[in-house]
Amino acid sequence: MNKAALWDSWLEETLLHDLHSSEEPDPVPLFETTDHGLETSSALGSYKWGKNDGEYLYLIYLLDEPVTDAQSVVPVYVGESSNISSRIGQHSRKIRDALPITAWEDNDQWGGFSKYDQIAAVEERTDDPLYVWIIDVDDLECGPYGYETYRQELEAKLVGLVHAQSLFERIFANREFVPNRILHEIGKAGPEWVAEEITPRSAQSGTHKPNTEDGLPTKAECWRAWTEEYILADIQSNTRSDPIPLFEVTDDLRVRTDNNGVLQRSAEIDARIRREGQQCVNSDGIHEDGCDGLLYVMYQLKEPASAATPSDIVPRYIGKAEAYGKKRELSSNFTEIAYERNATRSFARWGDGNYWHVGELSMALAAEDERKRHWKKALFEPGSQTLSQRTYLWVHAWNSEEDTSPYQTPATLAEVEALLIGTAYDAYPNHLLNKSGTPDDAPIKLETPTSAD
Repeated sequence: MNKAALWDSWLEETLLHDLHSSEEPDPVPLFETTDHGLETSSALGSYKWGKNDGEYLYLIYLLDEPVTDAQSVVPVYVGESSNISSRIGQHSRKIRDALPITAWEDNDQWGGFSKYDQIAAVEERTDDPLYVWIIDVDDLECGPYGYETYRQELEAKLVGLVHAQSLFERIFANREFVPNRILHEIGKAGPEWVAEEITPRSAQSGTHKPNTEDGLPTKAECWRAWTEEYILADIQSNTRSDPIPLFEVTDDLRVRTDNNGVLQRSAEIDARIRREGQQCVNSDGIHEDGCDGLLYVMYQLKEPASAATPSDIVPRYIGKAEAYGKKRELSSNFTEIAYERNATRSFARWGDGNYWHVGELSMALAAEDERKRHWKKALFEPGSQTLSQRTYLWVHAWNSEEDTSPYQTPATLAEVEALLIGTAYDAYPNHLLNKSGTPDDAPIKLETPTSAD
């Protein structure tokens, strides 16, 4: 699948349809100039009126008029919200507050040049108006890959499709689902990151044919096909040590703890995390042609490893650790691996510090913290440190040039995490412990208060 073609095809079926419809108000400008300066346009006020509780996706964009096809659209920001009227109003205020961008000052903090600053810079450097398009996701038949979707997943998919097109890199302002490497560069460049001239895509890019494949597998089938290629292949490989237990346990599955009461990871998983991590970093920093970071899946097996099929791999949590940091080039999650330190406080997000997975879970078991209470309930026997069943961790150094998503497309680590969560949720909605990236009615969100994953 060509990602530019998927983006174009989706626009043709959605935004372009509304732009050409006499029954829709599009294009709707974000701003208008009044005696009091730049304000939210009255057209947008009417457009978003009444759009409160719901499943909304929105796009802030530029148009190369006259509008002929999807290549007339220049995406600036993609977002989602259950209260779109409030969200768009907030965006309007913060973008206007960021103007003029010449007054921007670097505060030497991560996020100093925010998405609002970047959108303001785009607004300042183009003669064309910014427009806003809003769609109720429940009204969509499918997302860009041809499947039913929900707003959190759809946002991630669309951001991935836009980011894959390099001509948008200096315009597109999203911070989520974009590689930390890009965010790091944006942070260093500030307003200079934004293109001085916003050139229409039709002047730069050839025509893409939309995806018209029929007979698509379900999202659950996409998940199982991907696990067969990646996780199951490692489990049943003669050269890999998978499945690797996440924890050091006794014969009756009681997880061992250190002198401070912190759960102990298995020696095997520590070795795997270090080995995979060293494909991304070393003592000189990030490998120039190395992997993006680590993709990991915490899972359980329904059947013994030797007889397991893709359906026997039950995902409990999917996550990532990018080698690049947002503020510093080398992520703090990788410093222990890069410099071969014995400490494992952060340890590619599986560290025993208070803000990393094992540390948070240890505190939850000791009733000292609530962030991993849903993990505690799902993985352990009530009131004990005994696992309800063996739990494994699969770790893979992700190479965006070679590895593929569950939709058989190239994907960055920042993107593939969200795509896998969406497909795994379709296959195992009652087992997946991810809160971020799942719909509002996901069982894990209904069972426990919304908090960190």
